[in-house]
Amino acid sequence: MSINPINKNIGRPTTYKEEYNEKVNEYLIACEDEETATIKTENPITGYKGYETKLKVKLPTIEGFSLYLDIPLFTLYTWREKYPLFKQSLEKITNKQKERLISKGLSNDYNSTIAKLMLSSNHGMSERNDTNVTMQVTGIDIAIQKDSK
Repeated sequence: MSINPINKNIGRPTTYKEEYNEKVNEYLIACEDEETATIKTENPITGYKGYETKLKVKLPTIEGFSLYLDIPLFTLYTWREKYPLFKQSLEKITNKQKERLISKGLSNDYNSTIAKLMLSSNHGMSERNDTNVTMQVTGIDIAIQKDSK
């Protein structure tokens, strides 16, 4: 007897639990950025040590939350559509991500180019150029407005 890999069930289906809504708060706490300091220069005569600090970024994502719970991403998206409270919980993750990208991108704690890319691709934000053209055709004014996003 051969096993058909397409119809093969891998494990039991995961069951939604209300406690996953609280897990979002735990996950967000675990996603706080960390500053690390490393010795950049050291003077053996004076004992002076110069340190360089770097920010270890732990940006919250729904993908990261999926790994945190050890639940497939597809399952989280299914639950988001089925359970309104869970949808709100996942929105907390995306809202926190957006807030951090904006504030830390503006302060240069995050790379502003990467922050801009993520805000445009994940949060619908983009630069906007409006072009307005007005022309007159046989005594009738026509206004054309082009929004480019």
